Amino acid sequence: MRLKLISLVVSLLVGVSAAAGASVADSLLHELDGVIAQKEAFSKRRKDMITESRRNLAKATSDRDRYNIYRSLYSHYRSYMGDSARWVAARRLETARKMQDDSRILSAHLNLAESFSLAGDYYQALEILDSLPRSGMERYHRKYLYTVYGITYDRMAKSEGIQSNRLAYEKLEKAYLDSTLSLTSEEDGDYLYLKAAQLNSAGHPAEALQVIAQAASRPDFKESAAMLGQEALAHHALHETDAEIRCLARAAILDLSDGIRDYTALSDLALLLNQRGDSERAYNYIRCALEDARLCNAKSRTHEILELIPVIDAQYHESERDRIRTLWILFAIITLLAVTLAISLRVAWRRVRTIRDVSQRLNRTNRELEESNNRLRESNREKVRFITEVFDAHSGYISRMEVFRTRILALVSSSNYRGIKRIVESEASESSELKELYARFDTIFLRLYPEFLTEYNSLARDACKVAPDAASLTSELRVLALMKIGITRSSRIAELLHYTPQTVYNYKFAIRNSLNLSKEETDTYIATPLG
Repeated sequence: MRLKLISLVVSLLVGVSAAAGASVADSLLHELDGVIAQKEAFSKRRKDMITESRRNLAKATSDRDRYNIYRSLYSHYRSYMGDSARWVAARRLETARKMQDDSRILSAHLNLAESFSLAGDYYQALEILDSLPRSGMERYHRKYLYTVYGITYDRMAKSEGIQSNRLAYEKLEKAYLDSTLSLTSEEDGDYLYLKAAQLNSAGHPAEALQVIAQAASRPDFKESAAMLGQEALAHHALHETDAEIRCLARAAILDLSDGIRDYTALSDLALLLNQRGDSERAYNYIRCALEDARLCNAKSRTHEILELIPVIDAQYHESERDRIRTLWILFAIITLLAVTLAISLRVAWRRVRTIRDVSQRLNRTNRELEESNNRLRESNREKVRFITEVFDAHSGYISRMEVFRTRILALVSSSNYRGIKRIVESEASESSELKELYARFDTIFLRLYPEFLTEYNSLARDACKVAPDAASLTSELRVLALMKIGITRSSRIAELLHYTPQTVYNYKFAIRNSLNLSKEETDTYIATPLG
């Protein structure tokens, strides 16, 4: 009933955690990466413990103290430095013999056999184990004996290439595991671990997980790399890869944090990650495991790892080739994008430059239009003034004619014919009208063509030049002005200015003489209309 309840709890926990399994595994792998980076610090901590035990050994005054210190040193060296562990086991055995204590001699022999087994000297280990007397052996000695036998045959099975031999070693390993468990009571701390290992070995992974869950529910439970290894085996058998990765990662973290060098979790994890496609991390993990195995001088572990390296190395280099191919493809894409961007920028720059040129031309055109508009507005104002002058001239003339008509009518009414005759024969009126005509013409002309006098002065002889800011024209310049606006016939000029044709001729002659030009240049100047 209790096992069924535990099974139900385990099933519920597995179902709830399945969704978050991948993220938890990733988190543990990142944590493991950090632990590997700090591996030297953990190793230093173990070295410090060894140094402390060596100091205590130097201070020891009795064989009993030395024996106990050798036991502590052996535990420190056991999975850290195989050669040193074997040396300590030999010194412990030597000390036990000096003490002539059979129990301690037996324990020291078991340490020595275990050290040979961990170093890969299996037959030397078996020779020691087989030579130990069984009679009078304490239960804990017998349990330790079976444990070392199990460790030895387990490692022999993993390193054996012949299948029949490997199966025989596996069978012996299971038998010694059963024997070890038979000597373990349910109250012992390692009972549930051994039970889980037995169930895994017998092919019952689900039951093994139930036992592990039962162990985790105990108040005195302490997580260990060994128990996590059994949990990983169970998940592997059940094809629960994410859970297996989590267990192996956590076990590897505990192993490395403890500063040991002889372990299996990290290399097993490397193989699993390699199968999952994480070849780079797998390569880093297997290198770390191989380095530690060599430093520990664990021959069997080194052999196991060396068998895995070609598989992981091949996958790693294949991944590297894939990564390089991907990088080349990305480089080609980036290059293409860069070329496209460069072309686009060049086209955009040309468009910007074209737009800038068009903008500059438009600005120039706008300025020219503005200037033209200003000139047009000024021209319009001049035209308004010209129209006003014309109206003023005609209006004044009409007014004067009205006054003249009124005076004539008044004189006619009074029959003052003499007065009429005097008015009609008077030249003052005509002279006054001509002066006003000339003044209005000069004003209008100079407003319309302000550069006329400046241009004339630039071509005239010094003696003939006029003031550039003159408000009126001379008679000769008035004739020249009419000629410059296209009225060239002398009769027409005489008619407009009330001159005689001879007078107009004389003025034309005077104009030609006033210019410092040849005849052809003079004709061209006169024929060129004003702007």
